[in-house]
Amino acid sequence: MKKIITALTLSVALSGLAFTGGATAASSPVTLKLAHFGSESSGLHVAAKQLAANVEKRTNGSIKIEIFPNNQLGGPPQILEQMFLGSIDMSLSGQDQIAKHIPLFDCVAIPFSISGYEHMDRVLDGPFLEWAAPEVEKKGAVMLSSWEWGFRQITNSKRPILSPADVQGLKIRTPPAMAYQAAMEALGANVQTIDFSELVQAMRQGVVDGEENPIATIYDLKLYESQKYISIINYLYSSCVHLVNKKVWDKLTPEQQKIMKEESDAARLVARKIVRDNEAVQIKDMQSKGIVIDTPDLKSFQDKMGPAYDKIRSNIGAANFDKWMEMAKATAK
Repeated sequence: MKKIITALTLSVALSGLAFTGGATAASSPVTLKLAHFGSESSGLHVAAKQLAANVEKRTNGSIKIEIFPNNQLGGPPQILEQMFLGSIDMSLSGQDQIAKHIPLFDCVAIPFSISGYEHMDRVLDGPFLEWAAPEVEKKGAVMLSSWEWGFRQITNSKRPILSPADVQGLKIRTPPAMAYQAAMEALGANVQTIDFSELVQAMRQGVVDGEENPIATIYDLKLYESQKYISIINYLYSSCVHLVNKKVWDKLTPEQQKIMKEESDAARLVARKIVRDNEAVQIKDMQSKGIVIDTPDLKSFQDKMGPAYDKIRSNIGAANFDKWMEMAKATAK
């Protein structure tokens, strides 16, 4: 009898270890849904696949990530909303969408506030993450890292854009995002709001004269087929934030959370490298197809941003606006 009790005690003790040993100890594999709006050839998707592979490997299969690219589970607003509700576990969402829930994210898109990619990295990975993450958590999600969509350029089918005067009167599509619209209006554009999922069709049908997007988007979606002119002005930046539903996050063990955070950080670097490495190649290829690509002087564009700054400041609050500008100044080189 004593031997039986001892055996039972040992059995219970061993079974208890199966639930307390961290990432390798999950009783059954967990599959997490990750949705994003990028195409299957985009840097977002390539980086997301690395995230999924590495998390599964490092957790010994206890966490699997199923990826849904290209708006398969809805457009950007729907993806983000489902992540907050928990029907999607994780999302890669643009800061313009997050800003509808947490206004300070519109700071990222303050026009001409950042000098380039490395400057933006210093802001997003440092003071902005520390500032924004607690606000995200209040809304029921965890902010892991900022990936990349890129600096945005203007395309159109009418004429080269070398100064703000060339933007005057053009019907320019923007996402339904306040900062983007404010910047284009300040340049004199007739702003048209069209959802991302409808962008390609709208361009093909000539619903508008032009649009604004990062080079990677212009290239991947072949927007250049209806847009002969591209102006490289880096007027504002689009980040893509890796978010996890808070209830889902809290169900992970500390070790699983550590692995997820580390692999999100690693994937962030991959996404950024792909966007940046590809830009020069994509620009050269579009030029070979007869696309006119200009790099105008930026000062005249920057000088027109006063009304946009006023609108953004009013919308997000003066304290948020000023805090971002101070961060930008402190991290500039």
